[in-house]
Amino acid sequence: MDSKKRKELEGESTFTSENRERKELVTLGGTARTVSGKLTKSNYFRFLQHDLDNYEDIELDAKEAKKIHTHLSKLSTGSTAMVPIYCAGSKCPFAQRCPLVEINKAPVGRQCIIEVQLLREWTLRYFEEYEVDPNNFTEIGYINELAEIEILLNRLNMNLAKPENAELVIDQVAHISHDGTPILQKQLSPFMEQKERLQNRRSKVIKLMVGDRQERYKKESALKVKVDQDPSSQMANMRGKLEALQRNLQLAAGEGSSIQKESKMTPQDLIDAAIEE
Repeated sequence: MDSKKRKELEGESTFTSENRERKELVTLGGTARTVSGKLTKSNYFRFLQHDLDNYEDIELDAKEAKKIHTHLSKLSTGSTAMVPIYCAGSKCPFAQRCPLVEINKAPVGRQCIIEVQLLREWTLRYFEEYEVDPNNFTEIGYINELAEIEILLNRLNMNLAKPENAELVIDQVAHISHDGTPILQKQLSPFMEQKERLQNRRSKVIKLMVGDRQERYKKESALKVKVDQDPSSQMANMRGKLEALQRNLQLAAGEGSSIQKESKMTPQDLIDAAIEE
């Protein structure tokens, strides 16, 4: 799809002020009704295609249509958009740690604004750290899952921070004695077990995501040979320098130097002497 056509579709699928004045109601089936009562087509929900059911009986005004459109658009990037919990105000299990509850500004009935922000922040950080291609749907899925795991780990840590979970162990009934007395046994907190599972899953996802890159890096490292770290290259360079030195000595002797014959050394003698040193 070319950019011009894409812009046209995006323009048609947006409730502009002009569209709000012209269209009174829009349906999920792709039709709209103007203020004058005329039926017309609408591309606002064009991305929503379902061949089994007919949604033309559901009519939405501009505000309702925008809300449904935003919700469905968020889901198009993956189920991670539904991870943030819905605010329950003072009934939230983490209400004691929520600054919005403390100032009586909790968005009850809506997604937790703190988790929404954390999810966005961690997603961006993973995108930047691993330089993910926005057009690679598979890697985007990995990034979304990693951000989701961070949200779940954050909840587990808040549970572990509660006084009743500070010991990281729980009393579990191992068996019942003959007189009916329960025999308790200390076991690792379920929160710790869940945390370990999530951390293992996070490590696995990262390995899956960077697996191809690791193979590429290994291949590049195997093929990359640095001359200054290659022993054979170092020896060849040394031999060349010693041979050049010997030629200079012979040239000096030919020009009248009084170098005695027994003091002359062959290149091999110089190499052996250098090795012995």
